[in-house]
Amino acid sequence: MTGAPAGRPLHVVGLGGTVRAGSSSEQALRIAVDRAAQQGATTRVFGGAEPATLPTYSPERGDGGSVAHDLVAHLRRADGVVIASPGYHGSISGLVKNALDYTEDMRADPLP
Repeated sequence: MTGAPAGRPLHVVGLGGTVRAGSSSEQALRIAVDRAAQQGATTRVFGGAEPATLPTYSPERGDGGSVAHDLVAHLRRADGVVIASPGYHGSISGLVKNALDYTEDMRADPLP
């Protein structure tokens, strides 16, 4: 794989799914991220069960807990992000939206 800084493989983060075990959106997410791993990328998947533990994002509150810290840390070093969500009411799920809100913690980063 190409595109990562010299000396390290690409890092791909997967985010999504639902709280239902074996959901089709999470299966699709894992297939895509597994394919990146087969091509040499390092990967991390945040499936539905993990984002479900995130408190509603609030910049004033600050700490979103260990899953929020882990998510933001992996997104900071990600070369690619795969997002999979069921379609709820014509949009992505609230679970995925809330997890994506945590990217606000990267606003001041040089490469958000």
